[in-house]
Amino acid sequence: MKTCSVVALSCAVLLAACGGTTGTPAGGGGAGETDGPAGAPATTGTAGGGTGTAGASGGAGVARDAGDAGVAGASDGSGTSGAGGTGSAGSGAGVAGAAGASCPASDPLKTKNTKVDAYDCAVLAESAKWGMPDPMIVKSQIQQESSFDVFAISGDSPCGIMQGWTDAESKSFGLIQTTPACGEAKSALLPNGHPNLTMDMTSPLWATSVFNPTINLDEGVKTDVDGLEELEKKYPGCTAIQYNMMAAGAFNSGTNAITGCGGYDARAQAYVDAITSHYHQFAAAAGWPDPY
Repeated sequence: MKTCSVVALSCAVLLAACGGTTGTPAGGGGAGETDGPAGAPATTGTAGGGTGTAGASGGAGVARDAGDAGVAGASDGSGTSGAGGTGSAGSGAGVAGAAGASCPASDPLKTKNTKVDAYDCAVLAESAKWGMPDPMIVKSQIQQESSFDVFAISGDSPCGIMQGWTDAESKSFGLIQTTPACGEAKSALLPNGHPNLTMDMTSPLWATSVFNPTINLDEGVKTDVDGLEELEKKYPGCTAIQYNMMAAGAFNSGTNAITGCGGYDARAQAYVDAITSHYHQFAAAAGWPDPY
């Protein structure tokens, strides 16, 4: 991206806010919406038994349904993100994704809702990495796509059933609903070419699982930015604010669903309306600038 200034934070500030780390690339966007919990938000302090700045501490194991204990937050879960030891994170063993990305002492996306703030550090880091102008849009997309359920799976297979794969392998997965069958998240493929659908966060395969939040969000933010750049070339002269939401519409429905500056087909318009609604809610709670 050429610019990164639609809202108050620059790319450099976003990256600094997450300690200058970005985690492991890959992940992606797709469709689907389910409810589910997430881990606790990160703060400056202890991680597990550590004493340094850490990502979100682990939750009390893996939980899929609202009201359950919650999946681990956006850090290593074993205390290794801090400068200290290896104490347990929360009451569970989980490791949910954005390991290596130390979170800011003051989270600019923080709404004070534990569930929706759990992956703020990863959102900020990936936005800075790819040049996403408005990370609050990414947070709003996660709400729409999965309700912050790390293990969300879409009901449909948006690109059809990949040749040689099962229907179950051709779904959209995770926080921002990446879809390997659509060519996304190539780093989440197993040596046999099938998607890595590991849900066991203690398994060595978790590092490249399509459900891993770092894998998932990295690809999702990249998809947003790729669409933004394409639309800037296709429709010159729109405002930066229009481009941001046009890219969100393209994330859901493809760039052909965008008809001009702030123009959408019916499906993309419905998605943008939903994202805008989430954005208003989150921005108001966080004190984040809301230009939409």
